[in-house]
Amino acid sequence: MSIIRIELSDWLKNAGIVGIFNILESSSELKEKVNKRNNYIEFDSSELDNFHELYFEYLIQKYKEFISIEKIVNKEEWIKDLLDKDITEKDLEGLNTYIKYVKERLKSASYKSAYEILGDNEYSLLDKSADLKEVKLKRSQSVSDVVTEFKEQCNLLLQIIEYLNNPKVRKIIAAKNVIYDIIQGFWSDVSFLNKNNSKNDMYKHYEKDFIEPVKNYIEANLDKSKNTCFTCDNKIEKLSKPFAFDITWIAKMGVDGNRKSSHFWNYYSDANICPICNLVYSCIPAGFSVINGKGLFINNNQSISNIISANAHVLNGNKTIEELEEETYFNIVDSMEQKSVEEAKSEVENIQVVKFDKNNGSRPYTFNVLSKDKLLIIKNNKKILEQLLNKKVKLAKDYYLNVYSSVLDRIYNGKNLFDLLDTLTRLRISGEYKNSYVIYLLIKLNNNCMDMRGGSKVYYKDIDKFKDYGMNLKKVYGKEGENKIPGILYRLQNAIKVKDQGRFMDTLLNAYTSRKQAIPVDFIQALQDTDKFQTIGYAFLIGLQGMEIPSKNEENNQNNEA
Repeated sequence: MSIIRIELSDWLKNAGIVGIFNILESSSELKEKVNKRNNYIEFDSSELDNFHELYFEYLIQKYKEFISIEKIVNKEEWIKDLLDKDITEKDLEGLNTYIKYVKERLKSASYKSAYEILGDNEYSLLDKSADLKEVKLKRSQSVSDVVTEFKEQCNLLLQIIEYLNNPKVRKIIAAKNVIYDIIQGFWSDVSFLNKNNSKNDMYKHYEKDFIEPVKNYIEANLDKSKNTCFTCDNKIEKLSKPFAFDITWIAKMGVDGNRKSSHFWNYYSDANICPICNLVYSCIPAGFSVINGKGLFINNNQSISNIISANAHVLNGNKTIEELEEETYFNIVDSMEQKSVEEAKSEVENIQVVKFDKNNGSRPYTFNVLSKDKLLIIKNNKKILEQLLNKKVKLAKDYYLNVYSSVLDRIYNGKNLFDLLDTLTRLRISGEYKNSYVIYLLIKLNNNCMDMRGGSKVYYKDIDKFKDYGMNLKKVYGKEGENKIPGILYRLQNAIKVKDQGRFMDTLLNAYTSRKQAIPVDFIQALQDTDKFQTIGYAFLIGLQGMEIPSKNEENNQNNEA
């Protein structure tokens, strides 16, 4: 036996390193046997003996709440409860929805290929799926008229669930689920994802195609080998399988050197990887966290410990990919808070945020860079950002804007929040959005970030001062003048949006003089700088709308907008 060492590299290989670490650590027998050094992991080659089993077990467990076989079998107790109660139309509707889902899954191509692997001639899930039928009420019928049919379908479903819970059956079908739901998005065309192998045991194929080449490789004498792996510089005996591999099987990565040799210098492909790197790349799906076809990987490659902790997520059926991203940034910030600001600046390098979209065939990966400055923005404004979590704004039918995600997107793209403030204040004026405290938080956050973007910020207390000016003017107008406030708001809003200080001041002057009020001299600040003008303008706007700062208890009870 020998020690296998894998060093940090580019984001793609790093995702595979995190994946192989997660898989090995998921085994109770191997836990803590993988040594984490500063920029590499190492483990004994004997730990790969059962890796083909661990590979699927890890993914099945990680995505347990998302894969179809689990969604089918976890309804067992619910069905038993239906058999013991007086059913309602709602129960009937729920059962029919479930029957439709089960029927579709049992007849799907991936399940059919699983049946081929199982080779069970005594029990056919295809036949059982044909017997599954939704229980329909005829025009003159009530629920009590279909109780017998309802119970027959429940008992058939329980029988199907019992069969699916057979360890051998569950193992194969669950593996098929993660293959098509998770793995296939990252790589294809080789091993069990070669169309000619779809009816063969995926566990055996993975062992044959990824594990055995590694074992043979580490036992080979490579002293006279002249070729090297282009990702790790390991020596390669021959530039052909099973001694060397290309990366064309990874989604949108690499070029087939045999078919398109013109892509390479002197028509000679040097894009060959060793069997160890080939194994690492197969583990990319275990390094990403994927929810409903969208995934996230944080390439925090300052060290092995950093990159593993940045991608340590517990997934559940209620979590969204946006919430996963939010959780990730706060994890990074929490680690920064254990250090001084100077330590954080020196230790945290630019962090690459890699997003994956299975449904984007031409460009599955997109990238952002979360720099030290941007992380410090998150760190310094953590309390404000925490209050923006789970805040959503309805922009159109069935379309909601996630405020926190929108803010983060602008932060790591180096943009200000004025466009977001324009959208929310306009909705607030029209009455389509009521949470003005969120707008107030965005004004403060945007002002706090101004100097890091090279903009001009106002003194933090001035935000409250100009908000109070707006609230006081609203009081002056009173109930009799309430109908005039919306017109003033819209004119001010439009002036702020197009950065027209003159129009803003004209509207403001008319609003004050019509009530025989003197305009505060502080508004002269609004004419000095465009950024300051917009900050002050939005602060005044939310005050004129009637915004009150909530108490601590009210702050904690702010309802999410929908």
